[in-house]
Amino acid sequence: MKIYLHEMIRTVPGREEDYMNSVLSVGQGPGRRAGRHWCLGQFRPADTSGGFPSAINMWEHTWESQAQALAGQFLAKERNSAMEEWWQRNVDLRRGGDDRWLVPTDYSPDVAALLEGGVRGRVFWHEILWMPMGTVDAYLEALGERFLPAAKRFGAQLIGAYRVALRPRQALMMLAFQEWDHLARLLEARESDPELRDWFAEREARLQNVEELILLPSRMSPLGIRD
Repeated sequence: MKIYLHEMIRTVPGREEDYMNSVLSVGQGPGRRAGRHWCLGQFRPADTSGGFPSAINMWEHTWESQAQALAGQFLAKERNSAMEEWWQRNVDLRRGGDDRWLVPTDYSPDVAALLEGGVRGRVFWHEILWMPMGTVDAYLEALGERFLPAAKRFGAQLIGAYRVALRPRQALMMLAFQEWDHLARLLEARESDPELRDWFAEREARLQNVEELILLPSRMSPLGIRD
């Protein structure tokens, strides 16, 4: 089973790209297999959408590979000295962070499918969603059936929709847009397009909180379009 490690790192101002490049220096190149996991992407928030300066790394794992990574971090006999050296060497680039394990919906593509399908973006829409206990699966099902077909009409491409392991009130969704005006047209249509208007009204009734971020891909992100 594929799972995803979502790392949201608070970086030193102006050092977001430096931090993301340093992550790849450990040997985990963009879109390449490193050990038993893949880089799905690296992103930073656009300033006006909040949550900056920060960087987001997403890695495709299995539970087995994630357990091995944690063993290398916390067990002396499994110690990953390269990771430990990197952690110490780059402490001046970061100030903390918040990690999540993401469990994908059945309709979420994996890294291979994203790359093979040509999914790329100049800009990405990223949501962390909070909702009442026991409602996450139903919300994600409704998102796949109702919101994603409507968003596709405006050029949205699904990166993934996930429930958050160990945080049973949370879900996360990410979309890619090849052009900025595709995202702008979707945001504008939230009030005018009947399908989107109905969805966002239902979403407001379902959710307790939502954090929306507009993300830019790093220079090395495998799903980014860079001019």
